[in-house]
Amino acid sequence: MARQIRETKTVKEALLIADAVMQATHPIGEIVGPPGTGKTFCGIAVAQRRGGMRLVAWEGMTRHQLAAEVARAIGLEGPGVVDRLLKSRAEPDPDTRRLIVLDEANKLGWRALELVRYLSDECNLAFLLIGTEMYTRKFTDGRTRDMLLQLGSRIGAKRITTRHMDRAETVAHVMFPKFGKDIDKEVATVFWQYARRGNFREAVELADECLRIMQTNNMQTLTPAVLELAQKWMANRLVAGSDA
Repeated sequence: MARQIRETKTVKEALLIADAVMQATHPIGEIVGPPGTGKTFCGIAVAQRRGGMRLVAWEGMTRHQLAAEVARAIGLEGPGVVDRLLKSRAEPDPDTRRLIVLDEANKLGWRALELVRYLSDECNLAFLLIGTEMYTRKFTDGRTRDMLLQLGSRIGAKRITTRHMDRAETVAHVMFPKFGKDIDKEVATVFWQYARRGNFREAVELADECLRIMQTNNMQTLTPAVLELAQKWMANRLVAGSDA
């Protein structure tokens, strides 16, 4: 079942970047930003709306493992898929190239990222890399900067930075779908503030916690009391998580 996509400003920007990547001479772009600002949601939106194949990197993923994941994503099966992928050279063609949405790119080392450059250059694959500031730091770190010069030059300006939602976006894309459109303005403002002023992930978590409390108490309307209790539950959870 496809996940419902909310048309936030950042999602719209991500779709435009994906379109630019698919038509570019060097088809690699990136989505970067702080944790919880909707990067993964943007990647899911691109995969669904632009027919991309979404992969998620893991800590310590090698270039061979990445190549195997890409091979399977584009339909290669059986033994020797990595060698077959690397040898499947094709001329650049925007009409036939396939899009790989690669989330958690910050977990990849420079060798795996250099593989992305090779596959884009030689195998008619497009990539949209998604990561945190730890990913962008690899392009300036003295230990990896020189090895990623070619990749950085191919990305160029094909990048967006995710950010917190403003109050109106938080109401439209998180609160309205969860609670309907009859929401008190002051409650909406407090909700936005509690969600670290529009952090996408925390807004969704806060809304789900409010719904749980409302359902438990057979309530139909989001009230300041419900919001306050939900915020306290979330704060306690964060404290407990920090002690773990």
